[in-house]
Amino acid sequence: MRILFAALAVAGLFAQAGASSLEIINSTGGWDVMTVYVSPFGSTGWGEDRLGDSTLTEGESLTIELPTGIYSIRLIDEDGDTYTRMNTPVMGAFEWAVTLDDLDGSATYSTGG
Repeated sequence: MRILFAALAVAGLFAQAGASSLEIINSTGGWDVMTVYVSPFGSTGWGEDRLGDSTLTEGESLTIELPTGIYSIRLIDEDGDTYTRMNTPVMGAFEWAVTLDDLDGSATYSTGG
């Protein structure tokens, strides 16, 4: 009987470890996010738009339930600019507050001093 309870407990831990969530928060300073793609590691394409007909305005968030794993994430804003995170581990609850610093091709500039 102890073996059965131990096996059930281990199975429950694995079930919990297999479920994760990705929360994307629009902190771009006013740019609407029009498209969100999430693809598993090793995929050759981006897959479907996770926003569908919706938009993600400043301060809004989108939560996507995913199996625990490694993902690449791409957002496209209303101006066509992209924000990409490649090979991101998503385990448990992962949050990405997207800012203009995440803009593809952006660099952090210093004003000197």
